[in-house]
Amino acid sequence: MRVAVVGLGWVAREVWLPRLVKHPDFEVVAVVDPRPEAVERVGALVAGARVYAGHEELGRGEADLVFVLTPNHTHGALAGHFLRQGLAVFLEKPTGTDFAHLRHLEEAARDGGGRLLLSTAARHRADVGELARLVADGALGTPRLAELSWVRSRGIPGSDWFARRETAGGGVLVDLGWHVIDALHHLWGASGVRHATALPGSDFLTRDGWGADWHPGAAALGTADVEDQLTALVATERYGMYLRFAWASHETVDRTRLVLHGTTGTAELTTTFGFSPRRVPEATLTLRQEGTERRVPLPPAGVGDEYDLQLDALPAELDRTDATGRALREAREALAVVEACYRATSADWTAPETNS
Repeated sequence: MRVAVVGLGWVAREVWLPRLVKHPDFEVVAVVDPRPEAVERVGALVAGARVYAGHEELGRGEADLVFVLTPNHTHGALAGHFLRQGLAVFLEKPTGTDFAHLRHLEEAARDGGGRLLLSTAARHRADVGELARLVADGALGTPRLAELSWVRSRGIPGSDWFARRETAGGGVLVDLGWHVIDALHHLWGASGVRHATALPGSDFLTRDGWGADWHPGAAALGTADVEDQLTALVATERYGMYLRFAWASHETVDRTRLVLHGTTGTAELTTTFGFSPRRVPEATLTLRQEGTERRVPLPPAGVGDEYDLQLDALPAELDRTDATGRALREAREALAVVEACYRATSADWTAPETNS
C-alpha cells in the first residue's frame, strides 16, 4: 500500500515513519512538509520518496493512504482535503478540536468517498487487551466507576504549538486524556455525558526543567495558555469517571492507571503509556472480587509495540465499509468528554456547540 506522510514533526519522525518503512504492507512514496529542516531530519528514513512543501502538491493518484501527522488545529482542513479526493486518511489524535471539524470531515468523506481511520494505539496495547478480556468475560459486571489517570513526572511536550489553545485545542486533556478516554470507551463503551466538574492547573508549564527529554524542545513557554494538569469528575448515563492527567508532577515515574469498578469486581491496570523512559518498573493488572485479589498475568510487550499492532490492523480496517462512520462516532464520543471538562473549568470557555 502506497503511503504519503503529511507533517514531519516528532510523531512522524519517532513513531510512525520508522514503523511504516519497515512494515511489509506499506511503502512510503511521498512526504509533505514546508520546513526544509524537517525534511532533512527524516531524510535517511524516506530516501527515494517524493518531497513536497504543500499538501496540494500531492497528486490524487500518488498514494493509497495519507497519514496526517500535523498540529491539531490543521487536522480538519488537511484530512478533509484528502477525503474529498477519495483517498484513505489516517489521522493522528485528536480527530478535531471542535465539533465543526468533525462535521467538516463527515461532509468531505461523503462528497469525495474517502475513508477515515483514527490513531487508537492505546487500544492495541497488550496490557489493555488483557483488561478488555476481563471485561468481555463478565468479571466486572455492570460498569459503575472508572478511575483514569496518566501522570508524568517530567513530560511537557517540546513543540511550542502544544502549549497554545489556538493550535492545540487544549492542553494535557487533549494530549494525554484523549488516549485514555478512548481506551475506556473501547473497554466499556461510550456513555452520554450528563455533568462534569473539572479543575485545571498550569504549575509547571512556564518553568524550566519540566520538559520531556524524549521530546526535546522549548519546555518553558511564557505565552502558554493551556493546562498542564487537570482533575475532573464526569457523570455519564451509565457510569462515573474520575480523571487526572498531568504533563509534569512531583512523582518519580510516569504512571498510567485504569481502574474499573463494576458490580461484581474491580480491575486495576498500572502501567506507562507512551515513550517516556521514566516508566513503572513492571506493569500490573489486578482483579478484586468479594474480598479476594489475584494478579492477572500480562504478556511481554515492548515500548511502542501498540503502534506496530495498529499498523498490522490497518488493511483490515480500511476494508470495512463502516470505517468512516465508526471513526467519526468514536471521535464525537471522546470529544464530548473533553468539551464537557473544559466547559466546567471556566465560565470564559466557549464550546463550539453542545455535546448532543
